[in-house]
Amino acid sequence: MFIKAFKVKSNSPLKGSERKKLYSEISATFPSLSDEQIQNILPKKEAVSSIKIMTHSGEIGKLFCASDVPMFFQLDSGIYPTVYTLWQYPDLLHSFTTHHAVIQKLASGADLMLPGVVLEGPASLHAYGKLEKGTPVSVNTSDNKAAVAVGITAHSSYDLYMAGGRGRCVEILHALGDTLCQLGKPPMRPNLGVPFAQEEVDDDDEIMPEKLQELDIADEIKTETIKERLTEENTDENREHEESVKSVENEVPSEKLDPIQQMDKLLEYCFLKACKISIKKGDLPMLSSNFFKNHLLAVCPPDQTIDVKKSSYKKLSVFLASMKSKGIINTSTMKGVETLLSVKTDHPLIRELVIMEERAPVEPVVSNVPVVAECYRVTADVFPVLSKFGCDKGDILTRAEVRKCFTEYVKKENLQDGKILTLNPQLAGILRTKEHQETLGWEDALNKFIGRMTHTHQVTVAGTRLVRSGKLEPIDITVATRSGNKKVTLVNNLETFGIKLQEFSKECQGIGASATITDVPGKKMPSVLVQGNQVLYVYKLLTEKYQINKKYIRGLEYAPKQRK
Repeated sequence: MFIKAFKVKSNSPLKGSERKKLYSEISATFPSLSDEQIQNILPKKEAVSSIKIMTHSGEIGKLFCASDVPMFFQLDSGIYPTVYTLWQYPDLLHSFTTHHAVIQKLASGADLMLPGVVLEGPASLHAYGKLEKGTPVSVNTSDNKAAVAVGITAHSSYDLYMAGGRGRCVEILHALGDTLCQLGKPPMRPNLGVPFAQEEVDDDDEIMPEKLQELDIADEIKTETIKERLTEENTDENREHEESVKSVENEVPSEKLDPIQQMDKLLEYCFLKACKISIKKGDLPMLSSNFFKNHLLAVCPPDQTIDVKKSSYKKLSVFLASMKSKGIINTSTMKGVETLLSVKTDHPLIRELVIMEERAPVEPVVSNVPVVAECYRVTADVFPVLSKFGCDKGDILTRAEVRKCFTEYVKKENLQDGKILTLNPQLAGILRTKEHQETLGWEDALNKFIGRMTHTHQVTVAGTRLVRSGKLEPIDITVATRSGNKKVTLVNNLETFGIKLQEFSKECQGIGASATITDVPGKKMPSVLVQGNQVLYVYKLLTEKYQINKKYIRGLEYAPKQRK
């Protein structure tokens, strides 16, 4: 479900009524959770956002995040907890246990197969629980009760028992390490202890006939019946999965690695991790020394230290030559200086790498520069058209997104003839054209369509997103005269762009003029008052430091005229 990147269609904080509705839905779906526990997962004092998404397969869903960490996801089939919620309440769903080595397969998009399931004791009718097909379940590992995946049962518990240890057990919806886990800065997987004490079971023990006798159906069910229950299309996949699990079970514990081997393993892991999550395409080419310092060392787990001299490679150039021989990277050396030219991101070693610790050990730099975007809210007028593309009433779309949906609608209805559109009854009703008008220019039709939507603006500052209806009022710079014919500069609407007035007034004092925060009659927000005509300085401060687009600044004409 979340193996490939998904598209975010909207992201908005939950209102009080929406939050209560979500609490009620979670309580109805998971009755074992008390109101206090639900509020612990989605605290009232923290921001809870609803993110509407479209998966790579085209399925529409929602994510509910607390402090940017996804705690629940909602699909057409219902609402499900993420692994982060299950780390707090591990008994919320029925759990299946698997081997630690299977995590990598689940993270790569595979479902959990019956050969990979670890049972508590011998196989019996109730060893797989008392579940119906399609029941939400979690997956943990034999060495840690903390969940690594969430999915639904592929068959009922009875069918899982009758399958004889072959076939699909859980259809995975979300797994540790997928794109859902890349939102925000999620916590590390805790160690909640082993799920149960494993007991050795001899493969030659005849368990099935004994249990069948207990049910008094041994004479009625034959081997052929069991084979008919197996899905033929899964046979090859089951065999491959079973062999991989057997190799894990039969693996002889190796002797403890010596320090040199441990350093080799750490160096290779951090190299692959840096290639997977740290290096961007635009970063290359790059000096190998910069790669080592800014990328490889940066992704090293916080409790470990890399020292190339303590590895078997001894030198960074020797290590990179080894990685180049494996086809992972391409390098060149000129005048004794080595440069990293390219990284093969689809290399199996990079693609199959599972990152178990936090993806970003270094705190990201949050920009305080406001990012302004003019958007449009879906209204009842345009909903009949935009609903065909997964949009709901109230969704926020950019002009480009509206144009794309409108274009696809026109093509689908075969309404375009060059730059002229033929109006069908639905489109004519939305655009409210004249009664006998049958055609309209392309751009005119698009502008009229957008005109039926609510104009909004979105300002993002330091990760905080503010959405307000109506057109964005620009920053207003005016010059007024006070007593003694002294000029003062007033700057209004700064808070609309997320600029803190106290911080801005201190910036204005850098030119030696006093600056205060004052209320101006007729203005809804407080203004910053700067002594003297400082229009040019304020304009330069807004455009250069705060990077406000000049189209959102009004009043430059009040700047003092330059003498010739």
